[in-house]
Amino acid sequence: MAGPGISVVLATYNRVALLPRAIASVLAQDGVDFELLIVDDASSDGTRDYLATLTDPRVRIITVQTNLGPSGARNRGLAAARAPVVAFLDSDDRYRPGRLAAPLAALADPDVVCALSSALRFDRGTPREARVPDVTLRREAFEWALICDLIPVEASSMTVRRDDALAAGGFCPALRLAEDREFLIRLARRGGGRLLGDVLWEKSWVDDSLSNEWRKAASGLVAYLRERPEYAARFPAVASYLATKTLVSHVRDRRFDALWHDVAVFRAAGLIDANLLRVIARHRAVSDYRRDHATGAALAALTGAPEKWL
Repeated sequence: MAGPGISVVLATYNRVALLPRAIASVLAQDGVDFELLIVDDASSDGTRDYLATLTDPRVRIITVQTNLGPSGARNRGLAAARAPVVAFLDSDDRYRPGRLAAPLAALADPDVVCALSSALRFDRGTPREARVPDVTLRREAFEWALICDLIPVEASSMTVRRDDALAAGGFCPALRLAEDREFLIRLARRGGGRLLGDVLWEKSWVDDSLSNEWRKAASGLVAYLRERPEYAARFPAVASYLATKTLVSHVRDRRFDALWHDVAVFRAAGLIDANLLRVIARHRAVSDYRRDHATGAALAALTGAPEKWL
């Protein structure tokens, strides 16, 4: 008997109130043969009891005794997946119709190892579409777009080839923030990426989600850059931009205590220095580049990192 065409890995930790909505959004998918692997990452809020009530044969439960974090839990699901293609879903998000069928069709291109789709975001209840251009990026262009933050990356958007994902090493267990982008940078060295303009999933922001842990933004960014040495070796302007982007968000949201803390963290890490004019110039240069290259036409024309930044 043939196995599923696509596996969905849903890693969860203490999200029993939101988990039924996420699971229902997967089970409602049609037009594709799938399995749903739910990785309970040592939850203590009744998640295990709830999962024990599920009877759909497409659902498989993996219970972890010691919390692994998002990377480790996803890796456990990735290793257990039976399909050649794997999609991910965070337990506070949910799929929309076509979320599995559209990326699976995109991965019919043998040169593509990953598909990313657009989202509808709910920031404390306010909906906002976050669309990506409908375009295919070949290997070098896909890697550079990820490094330079030209395209948004979140786990619930990602559909990957399982063998390539495993060969790339899966998600980095040392990271709890930006682990999805770091993983895709390594995966991009094995093939291209397909961006899907259709809104195929919904992002819900809750106060204690990893995406909303702004107090850990600086340490998370430093850890991410430590895993990707090409920033320091080849693209220091981009590394500086990612740091100042974090600081700008603190100013915008009036988090001044976090601002001064993160300035110290970034200076200690060598991402910014006392030369304020140079810091501002780098931020503007990268910001202008990102704005000019985030359109579909500009992304389609990308061939890789620009020579002047090599």
